[in-house]
Amino acid sequence: MKMILTSAAVVITALSLALLPACASRKEAPDPIKVQEEIAEYRNQELELVRTTVLDDQRAEQLIQLIGKRDQLISGYVKEIQTYRKKMAVLNADYNADRSRFDDLMADYNSQRSVAQIAFIDLIADMKKVTTPDEWKVISKYQLKRLNPRALAYGQTQAGD
Repeated sequence: MKMILTSAAVVITALSLALLPACASRKEAPDPIKVQEEIAEYRNQELELVRTTVLDDQRAEQLIQLIGKRDQLISGYVKEIQTYRKKMAVLNADYNADRSRFDDLMADYNSQRSVAQIAFIDLIADMKKVTTPDEWKVISKYQLKRLNPRALAYGQTQAGD
């Protein structure tokens, strides 16, 4: 019995030592203000990229307007996420909350999320209509790298909480 306990202690100690570096390498959450500053800089770079890539001024301006609409959609969706998180926290704290209330909250949120996703798809289609395939390739590559909706929403939810 003593041998088993000693072996177990050795295994637990070895695992603990092996996992320490993994814990030490975890990064802290990014500074929300720094994230907002980076996003603002990336948006400025995106506008400059549009102006240098889409040489037709009218189409460039239309695309810039659509980019503004994208930013509004993201801000609206971030507010929906924040509202959902608050409602979920309240519901979770309510010991007497039953499953149906959670289901209703999730169904409402999923409906809002679906509407937002369709709006984003429509917006992307509109952006493609005012660009050539070559222009879109350059702009969309930048957007995916620097301004994807998840990163934009993350920056806003962190700063807004």
